[in-house]
Amino acid sequence: MKHKLLLDKIHSRIEDYNRYFYSSENDVIFRFEQKFFVTKLLSIVTIPDLKILFKVHLSYIEKVINEPNYTSFLIPKKNGGNRLIQSPESDLKKIQMKLNFYLQQYYHWIRPDGIYGFVINPNKKEKICNIVENAKVHTNQKYVLNLDLKDFFPSIKAYRVKELFLSEYFKFSDCVATALALLTTYEGKLPIGAPTSPVLSNFICLELDADLVAFCNKNQINFSRYADDLTFSSNNEITDETINIISEIIKKNQFSINPKKTRLKSSNRKQTVTGLVVNKKVNVDRKTIKMVRAMLYDASNNGITIAAIKHLKLDRNANVVDVSYFLNRLDGYINFISQVKGDDDLLVLKFKSEFKNLAKMKTKHIKSNSYNNS
Repeated sequence: MKHKLLLDKIHSRIEDYNRYFYSSENDVIFRFEQKFFVTKLLSIVTIPDLKILFKVHLSYIEKVINEPNYTSFLIPKKNGGNRLIQSPESDLKKIQMKLNFYLQQYYHWIRPDGIYGFVINPNKKEKICNIVENAKVHTNQKYVLNLDLKDFFPSIKAYRVKELFLSEYFKFSDCVATALALLTTYEGKLPIGAPTSPVLSNFICLELDADLVAFCNKNQINFSRYADDLTFSSNNEITDETINIISEIIKKNQFSINPKKTRLKSSNRKQTVTGLVVNKKVNVDRKTIKMVRAMLYDASNNGITIAAIKHLKLDRNANVVDVSYFLNRLDGYINFISQVKGDDDLLVLKFKSEFKNLAKMKTKHIKSNSYNNS
């Protein structure tokens, strides 16, 4: 494999117990636990070993492999159209969740710098990987380039998942690699809705990430990836030639770019990264602030029910479920703004205070209805 330094780093961590275990006195327990889980995963040799890992009978595993059961449904995309969700039934989902835990421990161990999406944070002392940390990479730059990988999960076919489990990263036998690929794919691809799809996509992208990091380091370009969102920024001009080279790297790694979502912005225009403004510092888009203000104002002055009808664009009266959904959505926006601006920001404190009053109004409304109906 071409990225030998990355592989050497992985193998040295796995094989040299003492060097890794004692590398930080403060993290001994965390490192011991993580090494235990990673070693347990990489110790799989045969199909029967999977039943020990998943703590289920072998017949149980064979059943979900031979008869994979998914529920398929559509959800609307933010910018129009629908997204197909394929959610595994409970038996298969339990196995995928257990496998996801072990895979996440391993990926956290080898994660390249600049990758922020679908990453757990088992060590509380480390920075959490989220859209805010991702956006910070690109603040105060003259040029910001946003690229999107087209049909990210569906483009990762089952044969690539099997090749991953056969690769130097895992070195599983053919039968184990086949079984794991069958457990984690549906209709020949990674399903949107399976617990294992996010972390497997990160593993599949290890080569892509290494190629892009190498290119960007040589050309003084900042790079980060959050799931299928790729961002490049620099104080040097990002030329068409640069974009073409990046496109070829992506193509070589069996992905394609969604041209509709390609954007190159200079610093005299609004630059955004994973929905956050990055021209000077990481900030929330004014539209989001304006929307939250309007939701709070309407709910406080016209009542939560009227506000729910307006902002959820209902063509009927709002019921209890609608009101709860509206408040949860509003609370989510406020927490998002707090995550970006900080808990002590004056605007955040104001929003939280107003929302607290709304929550009290809802409680009184429910109690009043309960009393009247009794």
